[in-house]
Amino acid sequence: MKHVKTPLKIIAILIFSTLFCCKLIAQEKKESGSKTREFKHALNICPIAPAFGIYALNYEYLFSPKNGILARLEYEDVPKAYTDANIESSGMAYSLNYRRHFSGQMESLFLGAYARFKTYEGNGEIDSEKFDFTLPSFTIGLNAGKRWVWNSGFNITLSAGYGLSIDKRNTTPNSIAINSALDQLEKEYDFMSPLYGELSIGFAF
Repeated sequence: MKHVKTPLKIIAILIFSTLFCCKLIAQEKKESGSKTREFKHALNICPIAPAFGIYALNYEYLFSPKNGILARLEYEDVPKAYTDANIESSGMAYSLNYRRHFSGQMESLFLGAYARFKTYEGNGEIDSEKFDFTLPSFTIGLNAGKRWVWNSGFNITLSAGYGLSIDKRNTTPNSIAINSALDQLEKEYDFMSPLYGELSIGFAF
């Protein structure tokens, strides 16, 4: 059975969740009419990503009213169901993101530029031959989004972007069968997507 690519699943859920959240947020902000406190720090996690084996942590610091730097750490546990090569793998990603906040505070629309290093490591077996592999990639791109912040510090952030990626593959040993299995894995799982997405919740302080 062909598997739906994990990023597409996440994007579909993000779109649905975003539309629903934005409606609720806009309504509440309109009704309250209160001024948001000023914050310089925000620590967020993605609440739905663990359902797909992904764990993400974001920290943003506003070093001036309109300029912020965000660091993001992700761990990804890749399911074994994508090939017949019994591949076990996991990935780590490290991102650095500059954000320009238009409102001069943490709650704002923003534009950003990001750089991301991601690497997957794993092992498998095909035709009675065991192998190890790494799949490193580097991406640079642009993104845009908005952060909503309540006076309690609770916040929701929505961001999306796209970039250009350079990727590489290292296998030990190296053979046509091994590379074919990894081709299938990359195609089904969509490892090297240059997309940047965030729907996170957390606290500003």
